[in-house]
Amino acid sequence: MLRKTSIISALSICVLLSPFVLYRIKQVSANLSNTRYQVIEGNIAEGDLLGEVLIANGLTSAQSFGITGAMKDVFDLRRCRVGDRWEIYLTEENEFVKFIYYDGPLDFYVGEFDADSDTYTAVAQQVEAERTLCGAQGSIASSLYESMTFSSISPELIIQFAEIFSSKVDFFTDCRAGDKFTLLWDVYMDKNGNPLKDIQVVAASYSPEGKTYNAFYFENAEGKGGYYDENGKSVETAFLKAPLNYRRISSFFSHRRLHPIHKVYKAHLGIDYAAPKGTPVSSIGNGTVQFSGWRGGFGNTVIIKHPNNYTSWYGHLSKMATGITKGKKVSKGQVIGYVGSTGVSTGPHLDFRIQKGETFVNFLTITIPPAYPLEEKYFPEFNIMKDSLLSKMAEVKDKDTTIIFAENKTK
Repeated sequence: MLRKTSIISALSICVLLSPFVLYRIKQVSANLSNTRYQVIEGNIAEGDLLGEVLIANGLTSAQSFGITGAMKDVFDLRRCRVGDRWEIYLTEENEFVKFIYYDGPLDFYVGEFDADSDTYTAVAQQVEAERTLCGAQGSIASSLYESMTFSSISPELIIQFAEIFSSKVDFFTDCRAGDKFTLLWDVYMDKNGNPLKDIQVVAASYSPEGKTYNAFYFENAEGKGGYYDENGKSVETAFLKAPLNYRRISSFFSHRRLHPIHKVYKAHLGIDYAAPKGTPVSSIGNGTVQFSGWRGGFGNTVIIKHPNNYTSWYGHLSKMATGITKGKKVSKGQVIGYVGSTGVSTGPHLDFRIQKGETFVNFLTITIPPAYPLEEKYFPEFNIMKDSLLSKMAEVKDKDTTIIFAENKTK
């Protein structure tokens, strides 16, 4: 909720009208050049409700109801996040003109009152932006994160980079001083060339001593994309490293474990991931739901059949995600349920199991298969793109600053 308000001015004149309210004055657009208006601006704070924010900053209950009602048609008000920016436009006579809500750096929503029809309307708009290719390079001095940050690479891109090469390099243990990295990524920029939002890594290279790993993002005609090496082999694995963000492993795969409830030794052919109730659980890979429902001591359970004769089990769920029913196709990383303690369980956790054929195997020790390689029919298009990106990566390797390439793709 706003603690001070402002009127913006083309003359940049600031006038303190009360101990708590700061106003600046500016001209409006050319077609209303003789009109001045006030702009009350602020950010969503913890616990704020949009309707209450509007009332607290001078709008009537009727105006607040009208604006929020119109906004619901173009924006889900439940998506309001702490820190989101908003503006209320008023005439000098304090009559409401419009309300703008900024949902991130690109999207914004405008709510206005139409006096002729006596109704409130809202529209979704986007900042004028161009999709631009950027590149940077550097060397490891300490950690990957610190070294990439020093090269002005954002945390989001660093995470993407680490995930791309996670099957090749453990960046927690295998980083060495002097290892080199190169990165190309797409970013949205405004008309003045200021970056608004990083989109994704387009190409990446990591060179530990004596080796070089390359990855190029390619999206086929069906809209399916992935990262491939220079030979068209996927650099990704078929499975996630874990099906959820967990606090700890409370029980490992074992052929002889003392059961915590029955107090007898029996096999535990899975891994128990301790996590709070409601933690999202994701499918470890692409597949088809084979079972979704109650399964005795496992409680709410989802079983997914994967390529290469693998089957994954997810037990003790509090509930299944919407639409997760038998026959449903799911993708790697898709949420299929939520951590719970249903069935025979001592507390919230995920009992995760994986079969190879008919045999349960230890997920922590198996060699995870790679994702499928690029289809041969896409090789000509892929090679043209790869050669272009390799050329740009060579340009980046000779520079100490972030490079912005000339060709842009309008958003």
